[in-house]
Amino acid sequence: MKGLFASIAGLFERKPHLPGKLGELSEDPVALAEILVLFRMVLADGIVQPSQLTTFERICEQHFGISRRDMPELHALLDSPRARAYDTQAFTLLGQLDTEARTSLLDDMIRIADANIVRDERDDRLIRRTASLLGLDLAAAEAEKRDRS
Repeated sequence: MKGLFASIAGLFERKPHLPGKLGELSEDPVALAEILVLFRMVLADGIVQPSQLTTFERICEQHFGISRRDMPELHALLDSPRARAYDTQAFTLLGQLDTEARTSLLDDMIRIADANIVRDERDDRLIRRTASLLGLDLAAAEAEKRDRS
């Protein structure tokens, strides 16, 4: 019984004891907001597609240094009260990013959407809405992405 209370108390600690990059991420509201928005893309159509989840995990590894073996802890962090608080402020926090970083975030969202065989209308709607909230021109961002490919 004591172990159960300790586990519950651990959920409400101010500073979770997460190792390495996850610990850094838990203390960086802007980076956490970026990952939350990327994960929204995985969930946009209501079905977690393995290809989209794999792309999300690859982006987390490349851009945030989060190892694939730490994904269960990342998902727990994304579902924590702290992350939910940042989720409500996500676009205010993301407004702190420069144009290049916001464009990169939008590109990563498109990569996640494109990982599915068929891009759903809900994916497109979320991308358009996010581009608008980030103050980005979606057509220009997609053209730039095509030019880089």
